Formats: sequence, C-alpha cells, structure tokens
Amino acid sequence: MAKPAARILFLQAVLLLAGGTVVARSFWLQVVHRGVWVTMAANRRETDDQLNARRGRIYDRNGRPLAVSEERYHVRIALNRVRDTAAVRRLVVESLDVPKARVADEFAKPNQYFHGPYSAEKVEALRPLRGVRLDPVYNRQYPMDSLGDHILGRLNQDGTAGIEGMEKALDTLLQGRPGREHFLLDGVGKKIPAPGAPLIEPVAGHDVHLTIDADLQGIAEGALRAEVSEHKARGGDIVIIDVRSGELLAVASLRTDSLTGRLVSTSSAIVEPNQPGSTSKLFTVAAVLRSGADTTPVYVDGRLWMQPIGRTATRRIEDVHPLHGLVTLGQTVKYSSNIAITKFSQRITPAQQYQAIRDFGFGTIPGLGFPAEAPGKLNRPALWVNDILTQGSLAQGYEWEASSVQIAAGYAALANHGTLLAPTLVREVQDEQGVTTWRHRVDTVRQAVPDSIAARLFSYLTMTEGDGGTGSKAQLDRFPVPGKTGTAKIDAGGYRSSFAGIFPADHPQLVVYVLIVHPGDGKIYGGDVAAPAVRRVLQQALLSTQSPLDRAWLTERAVALATVPARPVAMSIRSVSLPASPAKAAQIFSAVPNVAGQSARAAVVALLGAGFQVRLVGRARVRNTLPNAGDSLLRGSVVTIHADSLR
Repeated sequence: MAKPAARILFLQAVLLLAGGTVVARSFWLQVVHRGVWVTMAANRRETDDQLNARRGRIYDRNGRPLAVSEERYHVRIALNRVRDTAAVRRLVVESLDVPKARVADEFAKPNQYFHGPYSAEKVEALRPLRGVRLDPVYNRQYPMDSLGDHILGRLNQDGTAGIEGMEKALDTLLQGRPGREHFLLDGVGKKIPAPGAPLIEPVAGHDVHLTIDADLQGIAEGALRAEVSEHKARGGDIVIIDVRSGELLAVASLRTDSLTGRLVSTSSAIVEPNQPGSTSKLFTVAAVLRSGADTTPVYVDGRLWMQPIGRTATRRIEDVHPLHGLVTLGQTVKYSSNIAITKFSQRITPAQQYQAIRDFGFGTIPGLGFPAEAPGKLNRPALWVNDILTQGSLAQGYEWEASSVQIAAGYAALANHGTLLAPTLVREVQDEQGVTTWRHRVDTVRQAVPDSIAARLFSYLTMTEGDGGTGSKAQLDRFPVPGKTGTAKIDAGGYRSSFAGIFPADHPQLVVYVLIVHPGDGKIYGGDVAAPAVRRVLQQALLSTQSPLDRAWLTERAVALATVPARPVAMSIRSVSLPASPAKAAQIFSAVPNVAGQSARAAVVALLGAGFQVRLVGRARVRNTLPNAGDSLLRGSVVTIHADSLR
C-alpha cells in the first residue's frame, strides 16, 4: 500500500494536469479560436440581409429604353409593431388584391408574408405604415418586346447575371453593387430591425446607351423578315453602320431552326462567318491599285475561261454577264466578272493580296466585345497550297470567310476615304447619378488604302448604279446608291446572295449590307435578291424622324433635285469596238483623265484631247465618268460623262 505522501503527490499531479488542461483549453477557445465562437454567437442573435441593386438600364442611341429593371416588392408585416391591425388587413386586401380568406390565414401565422411581387403603385398605400416592410426585387423587362433581342441577350434564370448578348458583355457594368441591412434575432430566430445598425445602401448598375437606333432596327428586322419570306430563304442578315463613326445602327439576323423549321432571331451577323462571294472583289481591286500593279485592261471572251493552275490542270471560271474584249478594273466591278478579277489578281503577289484584304479588318476580331464574335478566316500565304488557285479564289470571295458586320465595316472604310474605323455597339455609359463615365470616340484602326485609291474604288462602285450594273435594283429615285453584289455558293448546296450599298453617294453616311441565305424561289443573284432590300431599307429610313441621317443635307439635296429634273442629253458619236483578239490588244492605251467637278464642256474637251470619244449624259457639273478616272483604256474608246442636272 502506497504511503500517504505518495498518494498526495499523485493527487497533486492529477490536479495540476487537470488544471493545465482546463487552462490550455480555455486559451485555445478564448484566444486562438475566439473569432470562430464570436461569429457563431453573433449568428445566433444577429444576421445580415443582402439588398439587391437595380441592374443598369440599356437604351438605344436616342434614349429609348430597350432593357430596364422594374422595381417590385415582397411585403412582410410584423404584427407586434402594427398599431391598427384591422386597417393593415383592409389595405392588403384592397391594394394588393389578395383574397380576404388568404389574408386571414396569413395574419393567423407568426410571420405575415405576401410574395407578389407587387408593383410600386400597388404598395404605395402600405409604404408609410409602421410594421410593414417592403423587400425590393428587380424584374428585367424589355419595353420594345423582341426588338433587338439577339443583340440585347438575356439573363440567367434568377436574373442575377447576363448569359447572352450585351447583357453578358456588359454584365460587370450593369450589375451594380448590392447593399446590406443588419438585424437582431430573437429566441425563435425572428428578425428584429436593429436600431442604429449599419446599413449599406445598394448602388445601382451603370446605364448603357447602345449605338443601335430603335427605328432603324425595327426597319431592318421588318425588311429582313419580309425579304426572307418573299424569297423562301433559310435566313439572312442586315447590318447598317455609320460611315463617319463606325457605330452599328442596326443588326438583324434570322436563321431557320433545324428542329422546328421556324425562323428565329439570332446574332449570326456578328458570330457567323461566311464566304463573302463577289462583294469581296473590291478588296482585291484595292490590292491591285495599292501595289501599283499593271491596270491595263484584261481580255475576256465570253462566259467561260479555263484557268491554268498547274502544268496540266485547269479550273473552270464562269461569268454571269458575257463580256467580249478588253475589260477595265471598273468594268470588272460593274459586271462582277469572275474571269477579269482572277486575271487582275495574277498581277500582284500573294502577300500583297493577303495584306490588302487583312488591312480592311478581315481575319481579325472586330472588337465589339460581343460574346463569341467571329474573327472570320483568312489564311496567310504560307498556308496556301496553290498560289494561283487561291489568289483567284480569294478575288472571287472564296477560301476566306467574314461576318456580315466585318463586310459592312470594310465597305464603310471605302466610303470613309479609305480609313478603317473600329465598329462599336456601345455609345455611352452613365453612372447611377446620370453622369457620363465613358463616351465612344471615333477609333481609327488604320488607313486601309490612301484617299486617292479609296476615291477610285468608290467610283467603281458608282458604275453598278446604271443600266447593266449589278446594283441597279438598289437605286432610289433621287439618290444613287453605289454598291456591290455578291452571290456565293454554299458547300452544302444553294447560294448566299448579298449586296453592300453606300448611301448617299455624294455624302456617304450609311452602309447597308444585306445577306440572304439560300433563297428558294429561283432567284439567286445578289442584284435580284439583296439589292432591292437595300432600297426598301433606305426608303423607310428616310421616313424615320429620328434616324441618324444628316436630314438637313438630304432635304436640301432632295429639294434641289426635285426643282430641276434630270434631262439627259446624248451626243451622237461613233463607238469604237474592242479588239477581237488578245493580239490586237497591244495598241496604245491611255489613262482616263479625272474631270470630276468640271463643267460638261471642259470635260468633253479634256477627254477628246486625251484621244477618247465622248458620250454626255446630263449637264452642268461632272459627277463621274464611265470608265472611271485613272482606268487604262484603248484610245478611241467611248467614255461616258455623267453630269449633275443642277446649275
């Protein structure tokens, strides 16, 4: 048996160990893990609620709402704070249109909650009452229904974040910053407003003004749906871009849903690249002019040419319009000759052709910030298998791809003195106080071609306006619409028909690009399918009171043209036939002098002096010539002068 001293020592050790354990545990709980227990205690007697922030509004360029967050309310009632229960019950029935039986059931519960959500108008009478709490929620509304829905996009199921379109692209700006409200909890966990508790007010999201014009967007969508229906097509795009700023004024797309067979609104004009077809011919012409290559007319004999692409291999190239003899660059554009543009493309290097097309923005992302916007496809020459084959294909609009927005932006560069501007969909951003925090400024990407070459390219486009030109069906009664057609074969069968029009010719403001996918009514050419749609869009745009067109200039011009009607005057001359064979093409050529802006008499003298014969249409000041200034033409050939009818 242990001695008393040993037992006492053992008990002291046990007590010392137990005391040390208690002290260590206390230190662990009260010092090391103090924050955890403080938080747990606080969570049992207090809590925070998040206050939703209003999502920013989206407007069109004129301030018309396209997407707004409508404030609605859930209603909570704390009966222990209500002074007149009967009055509150009566107001709930009358203001919220809640049946009396349900109100009676709710008021029999510890907590009264009416979900709704209810509009601000309905809860107005309840707002000042003691014991009534209004919890705001925000429902996203689109006041113009489906207008621009493919551009605006949509939110996720609980309405907290954008998942498509500009709602997604601008989500961080639109979301805002939520607030917080502090509550105490009673013994059963019921929330009690904490007096003097900190309250963080929510900050509303930024409001965004898009570049889209609601009127033009409606016009584009209506015209596209009518055009697709008329031609029994599988879809199409319409893009309207401001030449002077790069702002997209309207973007409309329709595609046939593979499951339902119905036409649905999409964002294909931005996210879906296609082979552009003949609308791209002008960019190879730009490469020819920019490189300083030989522009002597090429020889074309009929609709068909078997192009040599190797020692023994050939490729079949066909034209819609049969041409015989020498064809200038301008005539190549006017008649959209595949044969002529292929022959002209052989006069430049692959690098020159690639770089010129690239400089118009193709093969790179446009930079709209739109989700999944397409960069298109443009391979570097090092990846070409056969330079001769690919150069001709690129010139005709094959073996590369571009979205409708890219093509519209490329034509806007031609109309803007050769300067490529970055396209944009956002015009202005404002904070919750209405203060502008960002505004779009014209963003120059590069000078795609010098102004002089752009003017020459533009003059080629004007050749499509008249008889025989592929864009004749896009013309307005008083305003010419220079442009270019395109008809591209689809690998799976069918065609894409397109037309890019510039309006107005004398003072370019808009580019309207129309693409119709797989027309099924027997018409396939861009001049027959897409060009008339450009005309319809422009006619309706001129009637819009808020369109971004320079209406003062247009009105002045229209009045002047109406008061002095055009009276063509033709000079009787002898036409000179083109050589019947390439051997005779070795005769002397001369460049057509630039007589634009001169009087008709002075222009006739200048052209006769250069060795050409003249046909005069109109009177007063010269607008352009056909063929165009700078074109190489056989001496003795006929040059047509187009003169304005204004004095």
